[in-house]
Amino acid sequence: MDDLDHWLTRAPAGGVSLGDLENDVWTRVRTRLAERAQNRLRLLAVAFALTVGVANGGMGASLVRPPASEMSVFSMTSLSPLARLEAG
Repeated sequence: MDDLDHWLTRAPAGGVSLGDLENDVWTRVRTRLAERAQNRLRLLAVAFALTVGVANGGMGASLVRPPASEMSVFSMTSLSPLARLEAG
């Protein structure tokens, strides 16, 4: 007795109906395709957000000037006469 005969003898007599098998399979295929499309869209959104964040962070960091210290009036450059002429 081979495996197929063995499985057929153990199968219940009322068994599962295979009438809607094709519809069930195509429903699962459509569901999987929809999930893949959603995953692609999510990946695209995350990549776009990351790109915008990196671009804004890099540009923002290069445009920010350090705040002027209140103690800069006592520095050597503020006491230099050349600094007043903007030569040094």
